[in-house]
Amino acid sequence: MKKLIPARTVIVTRCGLAALAFALFAGGCSSSTSPSTNSSTCVVGQVPTNPECVNPPNLLTVTIKNGVYSPNPVMVKVGQSVNWLNSDPIAHTATDPGVFDTRSIAPTSAADAPVLFNTAGTYNYHCTIHPNETATIIVQ
Repeated sequence: MKKLIPARTVIVTRCGLAALAFALFAGGCSSSTSPSTNSSTCVVGQVPTNPECVNPPNLLTVTIKNGVYSPNPVMVKVGQSVNWLNSDPIAHTATDPGVFDTRSIAPTSAADAPVLFNTAGTYNYHCTIHPNETATIIVQ
């Protein structure tokens, strides 16, 4: 003999499942808006170190626009990498002599390879083509 379940119980159970599903969905929609770190969640305009929202979590992007590196300074953790995106119509570099050198970054493109920072410290760099263009990376 089948046991009958009152209709009211079924409705409560369905509502409970819907509420649980909504809570799980809403909980997964958080994002980070920290300007100095990157997360796997990207919202355009909220993560300046990932302007195209295509970077993996440990890769941060510094944009060069109108001869200015942004953000400046950029703060990263040991083990993170930084790459540069040249948004200008002229070439630029990002160079800390003896530490890293992106070489010439063509207009409207990214540097050929990101720079991995495995040692904490402050790295001051500049553009070898335009020496007045300077910036800092702080690795913690």
